[in-house]
Amino acid sequence: MSKKFKGQCVCGQVSFVAGPLKPLWYCHCDQCRTMTGHYMAAAQTGLSDIEITGEPRWYYVTQKSRYGFCPNCGSQLFWRNDDEEYMSVTGGSLDDASGLAVGGHIFTGEKGKYYKLPEHESKYIKYWKDPPK
Repeated sequence: MSKKFKGQCVCGQVSFVAGPLKPLWYCHCDQCRTMTGHYMAAAQTGLSDIEITGEPRWYYVTQKSRYGFCPNCGSQLFWRNDDEEYMSVTGGSLDDASGLAVGGHIFTGEKGKYYKLPEHESKYIKYWKDPPK
């Protein structure tokens, strides 16, 4: 049986149980950095593999791409594209992320100018926009 992961917002008003989870990816895209204040760490799960308790608020950043957060404390919890059969849960919202693998970094061409990518993780970096020359 696959491991189930529990998570919640800071105030506990929105919680979830999800699993199995795919590896955690660090997303450096402009949207994720603006929504979270840095880059996002998130892992995918199937829509049929997540149970949400409480009522997250959803904010659309495009016609089909949205972020889910707690309407009370503002904790960032989810990301979803309406055309896909999965959603992503934020790594920081998990009660215990032990055993969750890291896939790597994505959209690194949009990363913040104030930090560098870890050189020791270069094999896990996906340049989905503006690869280095």
